[in-house]
Amino acid sequence: MRLLASLSTATLLALPLAGHALTSIDDAKGDFLATFAGSSASTDLDVLSASVTYAPGTDLFTLTATMDGVIGSTATGLYVWGVNRGAGTAGFAGIGINGVRFDRVIILRPDGTGTIGGVGALPAGSVTLSGKTITATVSGSLLPSTGFANMFDYTWNLWPRDGAFAGTAAISDFAPNNANFTTSPVPEPATGAMLLGGLGLVALLGRRRQSNS
Repeated sequence: MRLLASLSTATLLALPLAGHALTSIDDAKGDFLATFAGSSASTDLDVLSASVTYAPGTDLFTLTATMDGVIGSTATGLYVWGVNRGAGTAGFAGIGINGVRFDRVIILRPDGTGTIGGVGALPAGSVTLSGKTITATVSGSLLPSTGFANMFDYTWNLWPRDGAFAGTAAISDFAPNNANFTTSPVPEPATGAMLLGGLGLVALLGRRRQSNS
């Protein structure tokens, strides 16, 4: 019995930890940049969390961000994702942001459209809105490597903008503040089955222990 319990625990510990802190970020509420020319009332431009996953089977990145306010509250709002595919540079070094490195940008709009800089428009339906969350799916074919060995090495940063202003004064927030975060793998169905099976075994062992005590 103890051996089975130990094995099930070991199985759970061996599962991939996709979506944990390394591969997604939480951002402080109300941390608008001092250089932002817009209003602190634009809560839909204040990032609370962001994550990027990649599914090799479908060759799709999924970019997800949740704001402090409902997406579209600021009519001129934009959501700019910077991705470093291997040749990223510190495009904001002039304002002291040296850790945000990118070599391509993806722009999402509250009207459900999006574009990739230097490539063109995202296909219709790529961008979805749900309250305070904006999500986009992007084909990996549109983001070819510029040096990294695989797409799980790509890193990201999100900076919302108020399009009513120009230059860096339009940027409300960096998420993370002065760094990039990494891509997370989408858990395979087999991994999910292993997890459910392991949890079920643990629960069964717990019930048996209760009935034997």
